[in-house]
Amino acid sequence: MLALALGLAFFWHGVHMCTATVDYQASSKSLEIMIAMSADHLEEILRKQSGREIELDRTRDAQKLAQAYVLGRFDVKDASDKSLKLKWVGWEIKGGNVNCYVETPVAGPDGLKLRDDLLIDWQRDQVNRVLPKRDGKGKPPQLLFWVGTLGQYLPLVF
Repeated sequence: MLALALGLAFFWHGVHMCTATVDYQASSKSLEIMIAMSADHLEEILRKQSGREIELDRTRDAQKLAQAYVLGRFDVKDASDKSLKLKWVGWEIKGGNVNCYVETPVAGPDGLKLRDDLLIDWQRDQVNRVLPKRDGKGKPPQLLFWVGTLGQYLPLVF
């Protein structure tokens, strides 16, 4: 049913999409996270929040604002329901996209759950896709977040 609804939304209007890759690295017992989104969409949400003009590649504190936004809307909890401390590694702006890099140590991959509310408050048709990986290799299922999952945590399976 969800697939049908998302397919129809894309057909009639197009869907705004953000994609995160969450890679569990067994050797270092850590999560390496890369979040890719539209630079224009991130600028717009930062403008709304700050009340001033923001250009990611020109505004002095843009990365600090982006960091606060991303870390406030993207969260990972462990099996005991405790939020993991995500560390901002940095970002790169490439053309019309921005990739944000985050990491955190983790005891193991079991029992993790994730919330991804990025940009959902900006567009009601925003869909966030999370691709779990283990040591760089993709593992289904992917997670999907949209306005109907705002604030919810979904199990992260590697």
